Amino acid sequence: MLTKEQFDAKVKAGEPIEIGEFPDDVELNFNNLNSLISANLEKNNKANIDAVLAELKKSNAAEIFGTGEGDTKVGKCVVDTSVFSKRYNRPKVYGDAKVDGDLLGKQFLNDGGPFLSISPEMETFAKMCKCGFKADRMITEGIDIKKHKEQVAAGYKATGMSEGTAADGGNLVPVEYASTVIEFAVRQSPLLSMVTRQPMKSNVLKIPRLAQSAGSYFGNVSLYWIDEAADKTPTKPAFEQLTFTAEKLIGLVVMTAELIADSMINVINYVTGLMVRAIQYEWERVVLMGTGIGQPLGVVYDPTINIVNRQNEGTISYIDLLNMEAALDENFINLDWVTRRTTSTTLRNLRDNQNALLFSETWNGLAGDITMQPRLHGFPVHYTRNVPSIGNKGDIVLGEWQYYILAVRQDITIDQSIHAYFVSDETAIRFVCRLDGMPGVPEAFAILDEMRS
Repeated sequence: MLTKEQFDAKVKAGEPIEIGEFPDDVELNFNNLNSLISANLEKNNKANIDAVLAELKKSNAAEIFGTGEGDTKVGKCVVDTSVFSKRYNRPKVYGDAKVDGDLLGKQFLNDGGPFLSISPEMETFAKMCKCGFKADRMITEGIDIKKHKEQVAAGYKATGMSEGTAADGGNLVPVEYASTVIEFAVRQSPLLSMVTRQPMKSNVLKIPRLAQSAGSYFGNVSLYWIDEAADKTPTKPAFEQLTFTAEKLIGLVVMTAELIADSMINVINYVTGLMVRAIQYEWERVVLMGTGIGQPLGVVYDPTINIVNRQNEGTISYIDLLNMEAALDENFINLDWVTRRTTSTTLRNLRDNQNALLFSETWNGLAGDITMQPRLHGFPVHYTRNVPSIGNKGDIVLGEWQYYILAVRQDITIDQSIHAYFVSDETAIRFVCRLDGMPGVPEAFAILDEMRS
């Protein structure tokens, strides 16, 4: 047996090498094959040549998708790598390219490809390819997709160190926490910017209101035409009084000192912003749905507003919208609709007697967003979940929102203290506001009742 240095010297010189002279640490390949075959051809040694071919075949057999010994291992995929060293030349007109992909593919189709043996998993995969991965065809062929996935996964199961098992390395991988909180944005209420905010200097506020009604706009004063020197009858306007009593809305958040110190985010700032947004959302709710008992009176619960009977239960019709608008006096012109987004599905399909759509909106074709406030029968539409779903009383509201009065005694006040929970080492954050509200002019609003007329 030659040493590796002697072996390399003979290969470099092109001298013949017998198979028994191969060092243990040298693998048979195409670089040294020429010297080996030359030596045995000179001696006309058929047995040695057969041994060389067998050794070459063994060296070209490479397992994939599994472990085992050459092509003698049953149930594994074994590839003859010598296939890829053959020349699949294009015609001369294409130059001297060594391998042509098209010709190689055609050759694989003719002789079955480079596989010396194929595993059950690969055989199933080939059948799935033939079925075009269509579920119905694979079921007809008797292919169990779930079982196939389990078999493939088992073959690739890691046996070394991994992070999936704590003892095998998982304990070395730290858990990462992002310094942010996922939260979908709640748009600031458009109603709160449209209502009239009236500051309160005490816990009770009284506001005089001129007695008005449809067609009687001037507090019931009387005007009359008389003859010269006739007696005059005095008249005087009538007034009413609205009383606002500040109601308290409060939120209290308690958190430990450890949470404040160790949190990845500034938890106090985050909770403060969250609570302020929640309070504003509650303000919008009471403007619309407040009961008036221990909280402001909302438009929907005010019995003195215009309540319109709907034509058909559970839906909104074109006639309903006409009746709502007709219920409002001619002096109310800056009107806005308020409803749920889900209700807009019905509104978008409403048409007038000329078959024209009542709902209109302008979209930016490139960005895909609305470039103009949606309008219904000429008036802007605002969406909120603070009104009932379609078919219920108040599912759509039409009104001039400046005539809702929100009387504020104490705007949102935020206080922080460690004393109340001192023993447990906790910090309390308190959110307080005091206010009341009601429709200042109920005639400026109209809603649909839930019952059919």
